[in-house]
Amino acid sequence: MPRVHPLRAFQNNGDVSSVAQQGSFSQNSTSTSSVGVASEPNKSLDSTIDFSPYLKEPEYSLEDVALPRETKRQLESVFAELEHQDLIYREWGMGKKHKLGKALSINFFGPPGTGKTLSAEATAHAFNLKILAVPYQLLESKYVGETPKNIAKAFEFATEHKAVLFFDEADSFLGKRLENVTQSSDTAVNLTRSVMLMQLSAYEGVVIFATNLIRNFDPAFISRIRWQIQFDLPDQETRAKIWKIQFPSQLPLDTSVNCNELAQRFEDVSGRDIQNAVFQAVVAAAKEDKPKEHKQVTQSHLMDAMNQIIEANKAASKPEFVLKPVEGEVQLPPVSNA
Repeated sequence: MPRVHPLRAFQNNGDVSSVAQQGSFSQNSTSTSSVGVASEPNKSLDSTIDFSPYLKEPEYSLEDVALPRETKRQLESVFAELEHQDLIYREWGMGKKHKLGKALSINFFGPPGTGKTLSAEATAHAFNLKILAVPYQLLESKYVGETPKNIAKAFEFATEHKAVLFFDEADSFLGKRLENVTQSSDTAVNLTRSVMLMQLSAYEGVVIFATNLIRNFDPAFISRIRWQIQFDLPDQETRAKIWKIQFPSQLPLDTSVNCNELAQRFEDVSGRDIQNAVFQAVVAAAKEDKPKEHKQVTQSHLMDAMNQIIEANKAASKPEFVLKPVEGEVQLPPVSNA
């Protein structure tokens, strides 16, 4: 069978139903009898979830995202596959060598706040596609067999609406499958992950995963995702760019504001940290007791806000103290008579 290019499912004359049929699964594979659980799932073969509220036009473009050079270079390679897909797959014959794994699949991994979600939206924006951002809690069901149906419905919905399919916190359902299955919940976990593998293999659109914990991924998923793009904390050059793009043109800035100085002073911070610091600084400037025309965001506002965020991050990252029982007699210090 000739290879279908990643965006073929999005063409107006494409048969989107065929993708759903290829990615669907039989009733037997999701019934309670197949896993030996007496629950009360929906008897329908189809998911009842409405994904419409999660479908939207992308709000960010590449101009809104400041990334380290290596991350940006890797993103440009992804865009090149879409831009030159006819040359790559048809004229140069790569479609004959890659008949399986038809989706343009991408995994964004790295620390929180480094631009993974923004880049997913920017990817959709770059190719004039909508984005379907599916939270895992929407897919997960307490009934065995329902979660796989919901996953299949998400892929089908994205195809029908010509959307980039985006799964954030993908480690929640791309984790390692369980080898020692001892209860029905273990079977359900493995079933969910197997169905995700099947859907990914049959899908013909663009799907993006994002995770802070790639080490938790099942190796089978990593091998099936074509592009692995690492998002690191921004370097000084990128931090300066992130500071600059946070300021709307109408925001009154004091002449003391120096983005290069801020980038140099505050290391090991994420883009989200910078975004939050700017917002908090704006609030601090707005609440000052002075006429509105005299209110301005100053360098001090920005530095104070970032210092507070850094302290909060330190507090959140402190290790927890765990109390463990001690066997045997414990010698207590003598009680003072003073």
